[in-house]
Amino acid sequence: MSKILLAISDQWVVDERIAAIGRWALKLEASILVVHVESGSGEGHQQGTSGEKTLREITQKLKEITPQVESLLLFANDVVGGLLKTAEDHQVTIIMLGLSRQGVLERLIEGNVQRAILNASRWPVLALPPVWDGNL
Repeated sequence: MSKILLAISDQWVVDERIAAIGRWALKLEASILVVHVESGSGEGHQQGTSGEKTLREITQKLKEITPQVESLLLFANDVVGGLLKTAEDHQVTIIMLGLSRQGVLERLIEGNVQRAILNASRWPVLALPPVWDGNL
């Protein structure tokens, strides 16, 4: 069975794109692992961060479409390494992520997680543009 790793940030919102991803997974008979990585070790983590809330909302919306959905909240100093290790551990067949609207300066300061995943991944990566109508 195919497994999609859907890497999300706290910038994702529940909209038609999420429904399209769920319908696509259902057609493929694939399960979805929704993953959000928070920077750091998780010590002193407070429940209810924006990333955790987004993860919960997206997972719930996907479960309304397909029952084969799991979620995972990770803490890692290396976000890219954490996502790729998770892909390996869960034997995913594809990584799906959203491209950022960040400007050049923001990417220089914060790093470009999406590009790093595209460059380092051993799995196919489906990168969704920042403005996407949700059709797959």
